Amino acid sequence: MNEIPPQAVPAEPGPMTHPGYTVAPPPSKKKRILRGVALAVAGVAALVGGRLAMGALLGSDTPDDAGRYRLTPPASFQGLVLQDSGPRVDAIRQGQGAGQPGVERVAVVYADQSGAAQLVVSGAYGSFTDKDPGAELDGALRAMGMKEGQVKEYEAGQPDGGAMRCGPLATAAGTLSMCMWADHSTLVSVTVPVENKAPAMDELAEQSRALRTAMEVRS
Repeated sequence: MNEIPPQAVPAEPGPMTHPGYTVAPPPSKKKRILRGVALAVAGVAALVGGRLAMGALLGSDTPDDAGRYRLTPPASFQGLVLQDSGPRVDAIRQGQGAGQPGVERVAVVYADQSGAAQLVVSGAYGSFTDKDPGAELDGALRAMGMKEGQVKEYEAGQPDGGAMRCGPLATAAGTLSMCMWADHSTLVSVTVPVENKAPAMDELAEQSRALRTAMEVRS
């Protein structure tokens, strides 16, 4: 009786190959998440540039409170711990792009005690002279892909003179819950990582308001 020859063990699946070219495997979930972070932050960076351009157009018509505040992220916030390095922070900085004169940038994550990210924070501070920060936020969020009915206005809290908008932002990795605030000194986005359970938007707005009060201080 003929014996059945031993069968070769199948190789681990790798990139699909065809004569003359290789098709790379799809990006991992982690890479898609980090790209989503960079995409969201890039929208914020574009808004910073737009606000600076608007200020240059307005010339000497500068609000009294322009440049009054700066951003100083606290070491802890509502039981979460500040992270200012790591892959997710690197993705924020990548999305922020090249620096702009007169603008300082902030890129941090607030994580729970296990190290899991809970809030992703990208910000900039300087002197912004656009007359209506709220209108700038509305336009920026729609440009990033939010539909008009998805963008919700919230009270910005303290300091006085700010505006806040929140809504869901679709990315390749999933939908991000996002709030943004702006005033004549700062522009900040606060997002919940896409792999986390999405909070109620009212809850994220309340948390973002508290963070604004904690990290926006007099220059």
